[in-house]
Amino acid sequence: MSKSPSGSPDPLQHGRECYARRSWNHAYQSFSLADQAAPLDVDDLEQLATAAYLIGRDREFQRILDRLHRAHLSSGDGPPAARCAFWLGLSFLLRGDEGQANAWLTRGQRLVEGRDCVERGYLLVPAAEQQLREGKADAAHTTAAHAAAIGDRFNEADLTAAARHVQGRALIQGGHVSAGLGLLDDTMLAVVAGELSPIMTGLMYCAVIEACRDVYALSRAREWTSALSGWCEQQFEMVAFTGTCLVHRAEIMQLNGAWPDAMAEAARACERSRRVDREPPAARRTCRPRYTGCAASLPKPSRRIPGRAFWDSNHNQASRC
Repeated sequence: MSKSPSGSPDPLQHGRECYARRSWNHAYQSFSLADQAAPLDVDDLEQLATAAYLIGRDREFQRILDRLHRAHLSSGDGPPAARCAFWLGLSFLLRGDEGQANAWLTRGQRLVEGRDCVERGYLLVPAAEQQLREGKADAAHTTAAHAAAIGDRFNEADLTAAARHVQGRALIQGGHVSAGLGLLDDTMLAVVAGELSPIMTGLMYCAVIEACRDVYALSRAREWTSALSGWCEQQFEMVAFTGTCLVHRAEIMQLNGAWPDAMAEAARACERSRRVDREPPAARRTCRPRYTGCAASLPKPSRRIPGRAFWDSNHNQASRC
């Protein structure tokens, strides 16, 4: 651990070093210790929030983001406060708390009203998702395209990837499966190149794998599941996406007819989910103790509408993450 000028351990610097090498649990512990000694600044607080999410502390992630949101408001920084509102809205959607999610997203919209900022693009993404849920594929594609253009203009890789993947799913929902899969592949280029933040990386992996699986693009699903596995294995302290990765692996094994291996992987996913304060619904579904040695005892590929939103109030795909 780094030392302070007095020679004692410096938890703040150690937290930053741990964050840089993706040692998420140690980063969380060190930042928390530093915060007890003196309130963290907004940059360190943001890293603490990210570390909390990645080790499965969802409620702590929300608490820290709320604090960060208020810190930005106190200093008159509307756009960063709106970005916090976006992530809070998304996190509540993932938990199925639609009322609180809508409240935060509405607040974010109000904070960016009349401003030319990248946060406007982020707040267009949930709007496009809502249009997808309503079956308005063309409208969702247009809204997501606007968000992607903002991401490109501000060189914001997270926004561009999120918006472009919604465009792809909108095309799939509209019946243009090949074109939609092409946009999803484009999204994954940024993911595998390491251009996205850790949380957005995990969300995009899961959303794209699910979209491929829904339209039986199984070679793509296998390829991206393998890439997700490698990404998770590089971060042994990460909890947030590892259970979902095991679920995807179990599904691929199932589709290949390896039923005992699929059940073993699903059981690992269930065990992993107990380490976080959320449980992936897919893990609950996959882990039902009804295996009889035949295909019927394991979950089948989703029959939902292709291109359905990757987050909604019913704990769909993204809540598995």
